[in-house]
Amino acid sequence: MAQFNSPEMKETIRRIVRAQMIEKGVNYKQLMEKLAALGVSQTESTLRSKVNNASMGAQLFLYIQMALEIEVLDLKHVKDVLSDVKS
Repeated sequence: MAQFNSPEMKETIRRIVRAQMIEKGVNYKQLMEKLAALGVSQTESTLRSKVNNASMGAQLFLYIQMALEIEVLDLKHVKDVLSDVKS
């Protein structure tokens, strides 16, 4: 059974968010500004730390998805990244 707070899932989340940022051409300062436009206050350094450590809560993760204009989160892709992390 998988741990709720597993290192593998944290790495999966980090890889997914970083890949989305790269795909959208968004750096941490721009992400901070996009989140601020949604009413979410995060400093650039705190945001960098939360993404790199995958220590964000579900609410921040969803706000990041909205800020990056991610319309669909493909769970098959999540499973594939998780599988890659585990191997």
